[in-house]
Amino acid sequence: MTVIIPDSHKDLLEKPIVVSLTTVSAEGKPYAVGIWRRWDGEYIRITSDPDNRKHRNILANPHVSVMAIDPQNPYRYLEIGGVVESIVTEGALEELNRHTQNYMGKPKYYGAVEPAERESSYNGILFMIKPERVVKYG
Repeated sequence: MTVIIPDSHKDLLEKPIVVSLTTVSAEGKPYAVGIWRRWDGEYIRITSDPDNRKHRNILANPHVSVMAIDPQNPYRYLEIGGVVESIVTEGALEELNRHTQNYMGKPKYYGAVEPAERESSYNGILFMIKPERVVKYG
């Protein structure tokens, strides 16, 4: 079943707003972190370093929550419950560069945010979150 993002709140996924990603550990402990992300019309795409807490949590439990709060009106928000359908390395750097363009207006992450020399050691991953539930307010 495809979940529809309401037109009234779609801007919260389209604008470069830092959102909160909440995961749950294997021990059942929640963990929330602010992230860059991109909505492609079907998936919420986020990049990460491998083996950090959010990655370990998603491996243990792929169900996540993403919350986008309107920076102009904190009583208007969009909360999306979903599942991480895939974790891949292919395309992670390209996605990180798209995030950098969207959030910082810079052409790419390495060479504009971090030193270009570090790009050769990049080993990021890409999470693809499929929305299953949407709650809007405001």
